[in-house]
Amino acid sequence: MQLFLNKASPYARLVLVTVHEKQLAARVELKWTDPWASPAELLAVNPASKVPALVTDEGQAIIDSACICMYLDAAGEGPALYGRGTIELMNYGLGRSLIDAAFGVTIERRYGDPNSVLVQRWLGAVERTIAVLAKDPAPLDSTRLPDIGDLAIAVGLAYVDFRLPEVRWRAGAPVLGTWLDEIAERPSLRATRPE
Repeated sequence: MQLFLNKASPYARLVLVTVHEKQLAARVELKWTDPWASPAELLAVNPASKVPALVTDEGQAIIDSACICMYLDAAGEGPALYGRGTIELMNYGLGRSLIDAAFGVTIERRYGDPNSVLVQRWLGAVERTIAVLAKDPAPLDSTRLPDIGDLAIAVGLAYVDFRLPEVRWRAGAPVLGTWLDEIAERPSLRATRPE
C-alpha cells in the first residue's frame, strides 16, 4: 500500500496513527508530498490534491481520512478501532470537528485573511469543542485500548497545541490535558508527532 501524506496534516496523522495501531507500518509505503504544489503523482490518486490518500495493494485509491481509517481498521491486526459503541462515535465526531475547525483556522491564516470572520468562527468552534470534552472527560480513559474516537480527539488536541498555541486550553481543562499527555505516550502517537 502507498499512503500520500504531509507531516503537518492532522488528517494524515490520524491515518498514520491508525497504520501504527493496526500494525500495518511494514505494509505501507509513505509518500511524503506537498498537496499545495499539486504534484502529478498525488493528482493521479486524488484529483482534489488532498492528503491523506491511500493506494491499496490492488491499486485502488481511497481518499478522505475517515474512509482510509475504516479500510485500515479492517485490513490490519489487533482490536477493532470502529464499532465499539455510541461513545466512540460521539468522541470521533468531536475529535473530527476539533480537527476541522483547527485546520480551518490554520489554512485561512496562511492563505486568506488571518482576521476573517471564518477564523473567528473556527476559533470559537475549537474553544467550544474543547469545553465540551473538558466538561465530561469520563468517556476518555487512557488506561484502556483507544478507539477511533479517542485517537481523533488526541490528534485534534495535539494539533491545537501545535498550530494554535494561543488557545490556552490546558489551564481550564487540566483533566483533559492529563489524558492527552498520557495517551500521547502510545507508540502510535509518539511516532507521528507533528514537527
